[in-house]
Amino acid sequence: MSVDTAHLEFSDAAKERVEWLRTRYPKDHQRALILPLLSMAQREFGRVGPDVVHFVAKQIPVPPMWVEEVATFYTMYNTKPVGRWHLQVCHNISCSLMGAEIVIDHIEQKLGIKKGETTPDGEFTLLGAECLGSCGTAPMMQVNDHYYENLGLKGVDELLDRLRAMPDQQPMAEDLPYGPGSGPSRRLPDDGAALQAGSGIVLPGHGDPGDEAHRPTLPEDEEGPDFHVTGMAQ
Repeated sequence: MSVDTAHLEFSDAAKERVEWLRTRYPKDHQRALILPLLSMAQREFGRVGPDVVHFVAKQIPVPPMWVEEVATFYTMYNTKPVGRWHLQVCHNISCSLMGAEIVIDHIEQKLGIKKGETTPDGEFTLLGAECLGSCGTAPMMQVNDHYYENLGLKGVDELLDRLRAMPDQQPMAEDLPYGPGSGPSRRLPDDGAALQAGSGIVLPGHGDPGDEAHRPTLPEDEEGPDFHVTGMAQ
C-alpha cells in the first residue's frame, strides 16, 4: 500500500537526535530505533497514524509492518488524534480504591464526553490508564507529559478551567526529540515543571494531601464496600 508522507518532516532538533541515536545501535540492529522515533514523531505530529508509521519506517529504514506492530501494541502511542490536553486518569487498583472512577465520572460530566472521547472543540481527550506508577499519591492522572496527583474534585475542576483558558503554545525545539510524550509537547501552566532536554518525563507533585473536604467519595445514599474507609479516602 502506498501512503503519502511528503507532508511530514522532522524538525532540525529531531533530525539531529535521529542521527545520534543511530550511533547507539549496531548497524544490523537499527530496528531498535522504532520506539524512540515513534515517540519523537508523536511529539511532533500529535499522533501515529498510517502516514506517520510509513514516515518512521522510511527514516530507519525498516518495513512499515514492523513499525505498525509496535505502534498498535503500546497504548502510549495514539493512532488517532487526541485533544490539546490529553487526560489519562489512572484506574488501576490503588487509584480505584481512592476514587478514580468517581474522578472519571466527574470529568465526563464536566466535559460532556465519555471515556475514550474528545470534546467537540478539540480541547480535551479523556482516557482511563493502567498503573502510572504513582500509587502513593492516588488518585492521579497524567495530563500530556505531567502528573497531577492527590486529586480532589475541586482541584480537578480548577485544573480543567486553567487548561482550557491557557493559550496554545508551540513546543520548544529542545523538547521535541525526547519521549515518550502523550501527544503534542505542549507546555502546561506555570505550576507544571517544564521538560528539560534529555530528562524524559518530569513528575511534579500536585495537590494537598490534607485537603480532605474535596476528596472523591461516594454519595451518602449509596452503599459502599463492607469495610471502613479511613484517612485520605474519606
